[in-house]
This record gives sequence, structure tokens and C-alpha cells, in this order.
Amino acid sequence: MRMKRIMFNRGLWYREWRNMRWMLLGVAILFFLWIALGLVSDAERWQSQKDYYESSDFIKQQKENPEFKTSDEEMKTSLTVAYLAIPMYTNFVQEEYVEYMPFMFYFQVEMFFTLIKVSVFILGVLAVIFERYTRANRFTASLPYKRTHIIGVKMIMGIATITLSYLVSIGIGLTYFFRHIPTEYIQLEMAKFWTDIVGGLFTYILIFLVAILIGLLIGSPIAAAVVAFGVMLLPNVLNPTLDNLYKYIWPHGGEAGMTNLLRFEDYVNVFSPFSFESASLGAVIFSGVLSVCMVLAILVLYKKQHIERNGYLFAFSWVKWPFLILFSLFIGMATANLAVADTELSFIGYLSWGIGATIASFALALYILNKMRGLFQMSKTN
Repeated sequence: MRMKRIMFNRGLWYREWRNMRWMLLGVAILFFLWIALGLVSDAERWQSQKDYYESSDFIKQQKENPEFKTSDEEMKTSLTVAYLAIPMYTNFVQEEYVEYMPFMFYFQVEMFFTLIKVSVFILGVLAVIFERYTRANRFTASLPYKRTHIIGVKMIMGIATITLSYLVSIGIGLTYFFRHIPTEYIQLEMAKFWTDIVGGLFTYILIFLVAILIGLLIGSPIAAAVVAFGVMLLPNVLNPTLDNLYKYIWPHGGEAGMTNLLRFEDYVNVFSPFSFESASLGAVIFSGVLSVCMVLAILVLYKKQHIERNGYLFAFSWVKWPFLILFSLFIGMATANLAVADTELSFIGYLSWGIGATIASFALALYILNKMRGLFQMSKTN
């Protein structure tokens, strides 16, 4: 009972709310702007497209250019709402939408939509790294609360804000959208629809938790920003690597093999909202399990962190070598993918580019850490 009273102590919640309130409000506003209003904009775009098909100019154009005439089937399909996020590969598109693409939502591909990911990531990083950067964690350590309770409140506030903002925004947006679209045009593939909805929520929660992990492991805001950029690009590097390895190792895998590969890549896409190719229940479950594992890891790391390591690049001495290895592998994969995109490479050539770039980037990163101590503000190397 005493632990529960401390965990739900109003003073602790008020303190964390004071520390995080503006960022929490900013995240909520961005969700509303780019999801709710984005879906409203999509509804208006759908109506504009329908009005265009019914306009006298379009009808006249159809009569004057019969060889370029848009068929009734194509017009109807382009107005049909089948997917919240259309799969990029026809392997996962319903047969009736292979020839003509159904209506495509634009809200999740707008440039500003990325700001939601960025804001959620910043929220997670600032939840811990700002305290270390300003030395405020010395004061936090003197408070009459357990460390696990402090970080627990931070995570609850962040996850609750993300969940409520996401669900309210997408609820308002979809309600508006479906009320303005005639029911005969709504033919949702429900399994994919709910996979995208639930998967999108877990994606933002995962981004928030990954940011907290980075904030706990990396002591410098600049270094954390670099790592964050790498995490954001991870699907863009890992998926092409898997594609290339598949082509080299199983050149005759065919459509069935590629379909299985794309399903597997959905597990990588858990960090990219609305990026699932298939209606993958497994990827959604994986997102949930990964979230729980991250919460447990955060609780342990926050409890084990040492104030004496304020100012160090790595908050824990053991982080240095895993960081170097993962960073080098990331650069190696990216380099090999760029090389094979420009020239025809054999499997040995592809591996040579990857291994060579990995070794070179490892050596360079190690040199920077050991020699360029002033590269990261207020950071010491381990």
C-alpha cells in the first residue's frame, strides 16, 4: 500500500506534469493537426475528385478524346475507399485493385506528418536526457520517490498522451471522412484497416520508448540526436538489405518467397507508422511485446544509472562497444545498398562493400571517440 501511495503521490505527478506539460500539449496538437485535419483534407480531396468526374469539362474531354477516355470502372475504383494505407506491393492488394488503384489517403504521406514522429521522439528524449544535461537529476535523486516510480510516471504520462491524442485525432478524422463519403464507395479491407490503426498506435509508443532508451544510454543531446536519426532511418536501410540478400541467396524464390519476405519486413516496419504491407497480426503482437520489453528495460536502466556519469557520452560504460558495432553495421549496410544500386555486383562484391564499410566506419568512430573529445558538448568519452 505504501508503494502505491508513493507511485500515485500527487506531488510526483504534479512535478512531472510541470516538467513535461508543454511538450505533452505540443504532441497532442500535432496529432490533431496532421491526423484529424489531414483526414478532413482527404475527405475534401475525395469530394473534389468526384466533382471533377461530374464536371462538364471532364465530360467534354471524355467525348473529344475517346482513345484516352477514363473508363467507368477506373473512375469508380479511384473513388473507392479500400485501404487506410495502400500496400506498395501488389502481393497484398486485393485482385480488383491491381489494375486500378483505389482512393489513397494522403495524410500519412504528407511531409509535416513526420513532425509527429519527431515530436514523440523529442518527448521521450527530453523525459530523461534534459535532466542529465542540466544536472537536474541530482535534485531528482534527492526526492523521496523511488526511481522506478519517477520514470514510471514519465512513461505513463507520455504513453497516455500519445494514446489519447492518436485515438481522438484519428477518431475525429475518420468520423468526418466517412460521414462525407457515400457508403457505396466505402469497401474497407477490415483486417488491414485495423492492423494499420492498432499498428500505428504501437509505432508511436515504440518511438517514445526508444527515445527514452536512447536518452538513458547516451549522455549527450547531440549524440542522442545522431542516434535518433539512425533509428528513424533503420527501416530504410534494413529492408533493402533484406531484399538484396534475398535476391542473392534465393534468386529463384518467386512471388511466394517475396511475399514471405515482405511479411517478415513488417516486423521491421513497426517503427514506421502505417507501413505494414500485409494485415499482419503477428507484427502488431510483436509491437506490443517489444513495448513491454522496452518498458522493463527502461525501469532497470533508470534505476541503475549513476549521477556520477553526468557529462559522459555513454551513461553506462558497457554501451560503448555495442554502440560502435551497431553504428558500423548500419553504415556498412547503407553503403552496400548504395553500391548495388549503382552497379551490378556479385554476392561477394556486395558483401565486400558491406564488410569494408563496416570496418572503416568502426575504425573512424573509434578514432573520433578517443581523439575528438570536444566533439559532443559537455561529453566525456568512456
